[in-house]
Amino acid sequence: MSHIQSSLDGRKLGLDNEDKLISIKGFRSGPHGKQVDAPSPNRVVFFDDFLGDIIADQWSALEGTDGATSDAAILVGGIGGVLRLTTGDAGTGIAADMEQITQALQWQASNGDLVIQARLKMSAITTCYAFIGFTDLVTFEAPVIGATGTTITTNATDAVGFLFDTTLTAVKWHLVGVANNVDATLQETTVAPVGDDYATYRVRVTSAGVATFFINGVQVGTPMSGAVTPAVDLTPTIAVSKLSVAASMTMDIDYVHVAMDRLVDGDAV
Repeated sequence: MSHIQSSLDGRKLGLDNEDKLISIKGFRSGPHGKQVDAPSPNRVVFFDDFLGDIIADQWSALEGTDGATSDAAILVGGIGGVLRLTTGDAGTGIAADMEQITQALQWQASNGDLVIQARLKMSAITTCYAFIGFTDLVTFEAPVIGATGTTITTNATDAVGFLFDTTLTAVKWHLVGVANNVDATLQETTVAPVGDDYATYRVRVTSAGVATFFINGVQVGTPMSGAVTPAVDLTPTIAVSKLSVAASMTMDIDYVHVAMDRLVDGDAV
């Protein structure tokens, strides 16, 4: 049973069924570093637990040219709902082997407090590529495809997120952003993914285009200015690919959560 009261600033507060304090515009805490927006008229919220037999209509599943790359699909027997991305096995790189999900370009940092959070795992962490975040591309294309030193190489004009690319010197998660073709400085974290082990990844972007990044609820790196252009339309995206080895791999996604502030009467569009 939920109990509702008003705070000093008039915001509705309550205790959920786990006696955790929630607000009409805020976050609920949970296991695995999970912080998700409470349902609210002040927030645009999308949450997909990948329950059912087919992927939700909001997603587009994109795949490379290799025949072994398969459409993103709900995992049979995935307790609690799991979406599986399966790469190709051509061993020739992203164009052939990448599997990717995107949505429509319906999200903007300028609204305020733009968030993507996903809990996922990869079956392998050798000779592979992964991206978790936002991009201005809805076609099949890796938003960020690598780096030289602290300078990233991009396909997207605007994108922000986590990059894992085993061609980089440090085989760890990197933090990347590009705003109107101006690259933010690449940040190397101290965190490497563990094969076949779930972790939670969160990107949070302010209305000024400053991004902060979290893994399992712990902030990694430093706030990234100029991470993305605030007024550009974005889509959440997750992508995975094998690189130079002729072997397939999978990424299992437990859930994806996306949110931003809702424009209200009087706000600029």
